[in-house]
Amino acid sequence: MNEEQPGSQTGRSSEEDRRALDEAAGIAHALDMLNARMGRQFGPLSRPQRRMLRLLSADAPVRVGDLGERLGLTTAGTTRMLDKLESMGYAARSRSDRSDQRQVYVTLTATGASALHEAEEVFLERMRTLLHKSLRPEERATLARLLQALGNPDE
Repeated sequence: MNEEQPGSQTGRSSEEDRRALDEAAGIAHALDMLNARMGRQFGPLSRPQRRMLRLLSADAPVRVGDLGERLGLTTAGTTRMLDKLESMGYAARSRSDRSDQRQVYVTLTATGASALHEAEEVFLERMRTLLHKSLRPEERATLARLLQALGNPDE
């Protein structure tokens, strides 16, 4: 039986693959630790609520299914979070008058925009404090460039 060696498809050795995997694991762990240091609550919003409202603030009305897909949530998880956000007055659901009545759309309310603004201020202040305590200016600039490269791989 002809079994391929790890890395043989990429032209790398097993040792190079192991180092790359260890590197990726170290970066993933550091990102997890950073996430934990930032906290779970940002003013009136939890981390997942903030993410959802950020998506709503960037687009016109968003279909519930598309919103869940972008956030990596199940339909049930998306619905639960929307129920909570709607009960707080931060989001509103509606159906299109013209197109498929089965499609439910979500928009950010003015109250939601205000809550998001407050949450963003808390988040950015925490990030600024953490970055200034931990990194020199040139390290912050390098980190910004690297994260932008990861976030925009086609650029």
